[in-house]
Amino acid sequence: MERQDALKLFKKLASSYPSWKVDRDIAENWLEELQEAESESCWANAKEHIRESKFAPSIAEIVKPNARIVADREIQRTRQMLDEQDRLKNSVPTDPPWKREGISKEEWMRRTIAEHKANKS
Repeated sequence: MERQDALKLFKKLASSYPSWKVDRDIAENWLEELQEAESESCWANAKEHIRESKFAPSIAEIVKPNARIVADREIQRTRQMLDEQDRLKNSVPTDPPWKREGISKEEWMRRTIAEHKANKS
């Protein structure tokens, strides 16, 4: 998270908990930890905490991965994987090889056997 974004989030938390005792060292510690954290999760955790708790949060509660965001990202990855599997599945020919080549099954089998024998030699 960028320092400006971390400062904005910290100010939101501080204004949401007016009785929170914050000094310069505490603020610097928070900013340092927020800068190393993932912004989207921090903002989501902060909003959830503000809505759910009357007590100020710990750094750990804010910087942890947000469960909803993690789940949403996993859903997106799964959708992409399924789309890729569908694309691959649809790219596989459904006709047998002799039909694709416009020959009879027997002719294709004779040729395949002959090629196999030739490759063994």
